[in-house]
Amino acid sequence: MARRRALLSGLFSRRPAAAPADVHDDPFERPADLEPAEPDALSLALDEIEAGALNIYASAGLPTQPGHYWREPDSEDWTFLAADIGPSERFALALEYPPEQGWRFARLQDLGARSEREDLRAAARLLADVAALRNSRRENLTQDHLLTAMELGAAWRALRNAQAVRTSRLTLSVPARTRSLKGDKPQKPR
Repeated sequence: MARRRALLSGLFSRRPAAAPADVHDDPFERPADLEPAEPDALSLALDEIEAGALNIYASAGLPTQPGHYWREPDSEDWTFLAADIGPSERFALALEYPPEQGWRFARLQDLGARSEREDLRAAARLLADVAALRNSRRENLTQDHLLTAMELGAAWRALRNAQAVRTSRLTLSVPARTRSLKGDKPQKPR
């Protein structure tokens, strides 16, 4: 009986309920630290586009790890420098290793941008657009972001279709002449 009274008194008590521990002060402010439990469709699409562009980089011998790179004078190989470098650190590196002496610095998405190969230039553009869209998701999306996403999708389809044609093993050939047998007559179209 005492247990029943305790339950009923909890239901009809005039004391205010304790606020949950994870309630934010402003109900209209979106918490920044909450990540979705499952990736959304946009994240999955961006991951697929990025993976395809990185496959093109890998087939050309370029690095695929996100971050900043440098290349020594008279070298063709890019060396990983760091995942993230601030503007002041980049400026200090440029002063210490001047471009006039042949040193080059680039982000992953910039490595293929000046290549003579069209597919590497296209992959570099895709990587740059994916990075821009991922960064813009932290703020309010605008019409420019939507336009970038649409252009990104079209560019990705074009590059994927071009890769499929290059890797196809199908060949076109002229059919061999057929011999006509003596008793066969060509049929007239009906």
